[in-house]
Amino acid sequence: MIWDSIRGHGERVEWFRRTIRRGRLSHAYVFAGPGGIGKRMFARTLAQCMFCQRHSNEELLACGECSGCKQIARRSHPDLHEIGRESAKSSLVRIDQICGDSDHRGKAGLCFDMSRLPMVADRKIAIIDYAEDMNGSAANSFLKTLEEPQARALLILIASNPEELQPTIRSRCQTIWFEPLSSHDIAELLVQQELVVDPTEAAALAELSGGSLEVATQLIDPALRELRDTLYQQLAGEFDSIVLAEKLNSGIEAIGGDAGTQRRNVLWLIRFGLEFFRTATLHLSDRPEGAVIPAAVAFARRFDTRSPEDFEFVMSLFERMAETEHHIESNVSVPRCVEVLCEDLGHKLRPARR
Repeated sequence: MIWDSIRGHGERVEWFRRTIRRGRLSHAYVFAGPGGIGKRMFARTLAQCMFCQRHSNEELLACGECSGCKQIARRSHPDLHEIGRESAKSSLVRIDQICGDSDHRGKAGLCFDMSRLPMVADRKIAIIDYAEDMNGSAANSFLKTLEEPQARALLILIASNPEELQPTIRSRCQTIWFEPLSSHDIAELLVQQELVVDPTEAAALAELSGGSLEVATQLIDPALRELRDTLYQQLAGEFDSIVLAEKLNSGIEAIGGDAGTQRRNVLWLIRFGLEFFRTATLHLSDRPEGAVIPAAVAFARRFDTRSPEDFEFVMSLFERMAETEHHIESNVSVPRCVEVLCEDLGHKLRPARR
């Protein structure tokens, strides 16, 4: 079945199937929800079902073998038009993508394509990824197409932050919310796509991903994982606050990226630490759940599972990590946050070593 590859959004499939059968398909939708949960894949699969030559629209299925399905797979279907950021470095959906460059304004781009009659199907479909990143000129140009669409045109805007869409655009679309994927789905996808070999490692990354495969993939970065392992080794072993702070800060610097990327990577390290202490507290409360972090279990075994004081102490370490997460999100100096955190953890852990 074509929809089997779509994880976690079965209710949305059935909703569209009922909507089409009742003849209530809108001309424009916003697919809203966190990045990396399959909104774009859902939109492409929906388009394939609409263009499949062996199934009716009401079935909302695709054979994968007809010329329509094969053209979708090759990204060559003449009635499906997709735009979005052109590269990872690009932060905008530009006006030339919407209505052509200055020499071909109004004679090229998405709006021009959508104004023409379908070539092989009974409709045209447009998918605009990162729709909230349309600049003002692009959004204003797109608005006319949104207000006066070609008959049977379908416009799908994909947005992780739909509140950033222009109100005039948002008000003319029906918003469909997509929920984050389950940790189980993320872990299975990581292994299935051969991004991670070890299922236990996949489960650990999935727990931190917030239901986003995109985030989980970012966490696979070998340099970031090496820093995570350094953090775990220090927390579980002989903690040296000065050494750890130097390793973490120099490691983040070595990974590179702009200030925002470095801040994001430090946040991941903090969340690794939160997961470490969360695993330890679950072990102390005899409630092992989710992914197991061996270093955290080894750390927890230093304490008495029957002691409320020991449990409260480990919880205090979790809370100190959480404070740093808040500080970093508040744009406090990243290196200084790391140094102070390591220093505070060192003071707390020194008398607690068994």
